[in-house]
Amino acid sequence: MTAHRRTARACLTGAGLTAASTAYAVTVGHPILAGAALYVSVFLAWCARCHYAGHRRQLAEADWEQQHVLGRTPPPLNPCCLLSRHGDGTAHDRRCTDLFHRLTTTDLRSST
Repeated sequence: MTAHRRTARACLTGAGLTAASTAYAVTVGHPILAGAALYVSVFLAWCARCHYAGHRRQLAEADWEQQHVLGRTPPPLNPCCLLSRHGDGTAHDRRCTDLFHRLTTTDLRSST
């Protein structure tokens, strides 16, 4: 289990609990409390969704790396790396799944 998955489960649990408190606040008659709890519930559900996406990406990168180490030529993931997505394709990470970009981002300093 990756850290992303653990965090996603915690966020999802929190979203469920705050959704239950939203329902309770509605039945008691506190609209401001219900609105605040609903906001927190939706925010935690969104955070859980993002962390599950990070978990899936981490698993896909690990699978790609394993295929690459075994000598197979897997196609690059889409996007090839997360830095590429956030840098509009101009910057790439050392874990880039596009082999051309991986070669250009490696550290070429001497190890002496």
